[in-house]
Formats: sequence, C-alpha cells, structure tokens
Amino acid sequence: MHTAWWTFAVMVLVWNIPNLLPWERNLYPATYWLDMLDRLFKSVLLATLAMTLFARPWVAWIISWALCLWWLPISVAVRYMNESPLNASLVGTAMASSPGEWSGLLLSIPRSIVWAMLLWNVMCGVVLFWLWRQRHWRWAGRPRVLILLACVGLLLLPALIQWSAGEQGRKGRLPSDQTQIVVNENPFKTGDRPIGIDGDLPLAFPYELPWALAQYWQARQVVETSIANMHETPDSLRLAESAPEVVVLVIGESSSRKAWGLFHPQDGVQTTPRLQQRLSRGEHVYPFSKVVAQTVSTRQAVPSMLTAQPLLWPDGTPNPQATRSILSEVAKVGYRTGWFSNQAAVGEFDGVIAAYADEAQSRAFLNPSSFLAQGSHDEVLVPALRRFLAAQNGRTFVVLHTMGSHFRFEHRYPPGFGPFAVPSSAEQAYQNSVAYTDMVLDQVIETLEQNARSAVLLYVSDHGQGIADQRCNRPDTNRVTVDAYEVPALLWLSLAYAQANPNVVAALQANDASPYTTAAVHQTLRDLLEGDGAAAATSLAQGGSFLRKSPRETIQRVVSAGTQWVDFQEAAARNPCSIKAP
Repeated sequence: MHTAWWTFAVMVLVWNIPNLLPWERNLYPATYWLDMLDRLFKSVLLATLAMTLFARPWVAWIISWALCLWWLPISVAVRYMNESPLNASLVGTAMASSPGEWSGLLLSIPRSIVWAMLLWNVMCGVVLFWLWRQRHWRWAGRPRVLILLACVGLLLLPALIQWSAGEQGRKGRLPSDQTQIVVNENPFKTGDRPIGIDGDLPLAFPYELPWALAQYWQARQVVETSIANMHETPDSLRLAESAPEVVVLVIGESSSRKAWGLFHPQDGVQTTPRLQQRLSRGEHVYPFSKVVAQTVSTRQAVPSMLTAQPLLWPDGTPNPQATRSILSEVAKVGYRTGWFSNQAAVGEFDGVIAAYADEAQSRAFLNPSSFLAQGSHDEVLVPALRRFLAAQNGRTFVVLHTMGSHFRFEHRYPPGFGPFAVPSSAEQAYQNSVAYTDMVLDQVIETLEQNARSAVLLYVSDHGQGIADQRCNRPDTNRVTVDAYEVPALLWLSLAYAQANPNVVAALQANDASPYTTAAVHQTLRDLLEGDGAAAATSLAQGGSFLRKSPRETIQRVVSAGTQWVDFQEAAARNPCSIKAP
C-alpha cells in the first residue's frame, strides 16, 4: 500500500504543475517567490484535501482528469506566453469573438501547444489504464480523515488569526469609526471588483478558470446594464451623395505627438517613415499638430471620441444622459459596422469601451493578454479588417482599437523592429513602438487602397505618454507632463473621396494647426459623412471638428491628474512638467 500513497503524493504534485511556474518574475521581481510560495502552499493543501475524498486512486485520477487535468497544458502555456493565469480578459476574448474570428484565433495557437495537449491527454489515458489495473489499491480511511482534518485546520488558520485580530480591533474602536460613506461609485469599477475574499486562488490552477468565468460574467452584466440604459441616438445624420463607402477609425493608445517624426521631422529619429513618405508623395495625408487628449485615462478618453454624450465624462463622472455612439448613428443610414480590438473585452478599464463595441454588427477582441504582458501585436487587426471588407459590398464603418504604445513598450512590437534594434532605454523602446504604429497604419491604408473604394481613415490616440525627461527631472514614465496630453491625429483620404469632396480637402488644409481636443473625433466623423456642407461651418460644439474652423480663443479643456478640469494652454504655460489646476 505504500505505492498507493506515493501515487497520492504524485497526484497532488500533478495538480500543482502550473502553480510551480514563477510567472510573476518579470511583473513583480521583488516579491514573486513569496507570492508563488504563498499561493502554492494553499493550492497543495486544497489538492491534498480533494484527494482524501476518494478511497481508490483510479477514481481520483479519472475525476481529476475530467474536471481539470485535461486542460493543464493550456494553463502552463498561458502563464509562459502571457505572464498571467487564465483570467476574465481571456474569457472575454473568446466570448466576444465572432464565429468568423474564432477560426483565426484557433489557427493562431502554436502547434506546440496543440501537440502538448494531445500528448498530455494520451499520457493521462495511459495512467488511467495503469491505475485501473491496480484498482485493488485503496487509501485507508483513517489516514485520509487525519490528512483531511489537518488540511482544513491549516486552511482555516489564517482566517481565524485575521478574525481574532479584527475582533480585538473592533473592541478598541469607537462606534463612529465604523461609519462608511460610498458616493457615486463607478459601475465599471464595481463590475471589476474581485469575487470572493481570497486573492490567491483566482491565480492558481485549476481554480483560475471558474473564477475567470465568474469574473467575466460579473463584468459583462455591468456592460449589458450600461448598454440597456443608453439613450438612442437622434436621427440627425444626413449622408451626402459623396459620402465615403468605407470609414476606418483607428484609436491609438498612449502615443505622444512628441515621438512622431511626422510632426517633428527635425528630431532625426525615423519613427514614422511610411506616413512621411506618403505625405511627401502628395497623398491626401493631413496631420493635425495641436490636438490634446481630454484625459490620460483610456476608459474616460475613448467614450467622448465616439459620442457627444458618453457613458463616462473625461473626469470619470457617470453620465445619465449617455447615448449610443457613432456606430449606431451610421448603422441607421446603411453602414455595416465592425469593431476589432487588440485590447480586452471586460474589466474596469475596458468594460465602458466594450459597451460601445457591442453596438457593432461584427466585433472581435484579438488580444488574449493584458497591458502588462506581450499579447498580440496590433498587426493582428489588419487581417480582421481585410476579411471584414472583403465580405461587404455596401458602405462599411470600422473601428480598430490598438494597443499602440501602452507600457510595457518593448511588448508592443516584434523583437528587432524599429529604429533601435536593441533599445538601451525606455525612450528608445517607446520610439520603436511608434514606428510599429506607423507600419500598422501604412498596412491599413494599403488595404483601403487595394479595396479601391471611396474611403477615409481617421487616427487619433486616446492620450499620450510622458517618458523619462531630464528637463522635467522625471526618471520614469508618467502621465502628468504635456507629452501625456499632446497626441497625434491625422486623416487619410482616398483619391476618390478627395476628388468628390474638394471642400473637405480645403478645410483639412486650413485647419491643421487649429487647437482641438480628442472630443472632436465624433463630429469630424459626422462631417466626413455629411460632406461639403459641413466643412464650411465654424465649430461651436464641444471638442469641435477637424473640418470646422476652431476659433483662436478656443479653450482646450482637459482633466488633470487630480480629476479637475483645466485650461490646457494655461496649465502648460504655467508648468509643462505638471498639468494641473493653479
């Protein structure tokens, strides 16, 4: 019977193979060993407890295999590739992808993982056959009960100590200290609240998958509630005869205008050579040099780019008058809509944006990772766009939501890409990420050119990124300097659209140095669809429009790091190293 107990120990070890991987090594270098050992200790106790529920090893193995061991290689692969366990973002990627995109997702899985799954499950079957032949083996009842009680005691011990400490603290606390006031909590923050009180098990195999499913469901409920509470868009959009057949909105991420050679060719670093070549050839590329982000938070910046009444205002305040976005507006006038994202489908920082993505008739979330890990590069969006355009004969409107230059910068482009093959600083890695964005935009434009239809592309970054700056004495990345607000914005027009809309071309040429905020994106898209008539008007709406002249006295209102509205030009003149209220 000693062999049977050795089998018991091996089964506990097998349950914890993924938990032995120090996937936090790059994310939390100072504490990853402590975090891993703490989680492993608890996971071993739970696995041991689970084994004590069975008297026969073969029964324990077949149930373990059916419940969780069959997908163990996936858990290992996710930790290795994404530096994270299975989580709600991964579940959201799968759940939010359309059937047409599922084939692309499945084909993107490395063959090594497929082979590992097959070989692992064959091996599990061989082990089951061997244990079946030893089915006379039993784990004696008395030792199992003692082991079970020991595991339960060790698992409850931290909770008992915490409860005891809490009781003593409550005895010494005045009644008034117990009063808590919750004011106007952001619903998307509520949806992303961790389920349960344990912080270890959602990161441990095999508990990660059910936790991820539950977390996704909770976040998804918030998104669906927000969608249900949105007001319908007014039927005010009037298409011009010369309206583009294809409209592509590319939402950038964490891209600072300072790093773009297109806007600063004198700097010498070739970060945007492809766009600059198009401009020098006389193509219809129109950069806008005075656009600022309203906020440095993606979830608060993007909604105002899509609608005049966003779910969240740039300062984070929920908007009870929120309306559906430009996606619903164009769908009403006959456009087929698509949303393809290289960001997550749920979460505090993504759920509000996913609520707008849900308005699209076709959508896919193509990044199985998080901001902190490698994940997919933005190039993955281009095949999705090509497939969508190839399947449509009529008017088409597509949003491409990129990962852009989000930290960590070295994860945003393939190794060896960009002007610095081996970057020696965060600034050089950041410039490489901008060069990669330049390449992706060039590929999107090539796709629109090959399509040979009247088309427009609008690119705007949601906000910028402050990087290490000796001038401001900031050794690390930040989001408080002018670089975090000054963003690149540009329009590309196909030859067919430009020839049919000369007033639009004239307006873009006249307004390229006018001051705007990223809130101008929504009205700009409407003006592109409504054609020449809109281009002659002066912008009076919040944020304006790149097709409408912005008055010289226009105030670019932005939200400082302290969530206060400020005049950007005044704040930048006062202190370019810290945009804040006086």
